[in-house]
Amino acid sequence: MSKVVRIDEEALEVALKYGKNLSLGVMKMEETIERYEKTRRDHNAIEDMIRRTIREELEILTSRY
Repeated sequence: MSKVVRIDEEALEVALKYGKNLSLGVMKMEETIERYEKTRRDHNAIEDMIRRTIREELEILTSRY
């Protein structure tokens, strides 16, 4: 299904950098955003794991004294 829409010329130029037409450009932008968000979540999970591990090791070291 297709629709006729109004879009700012600058926005169209941006979308066309991602795909050969507006639809493909928008879909590629969505894919890029999803990939970025997944990567960010992965980095946050790794950071949390490192912080938890360091905290646990410090607690072990300080509990001995």
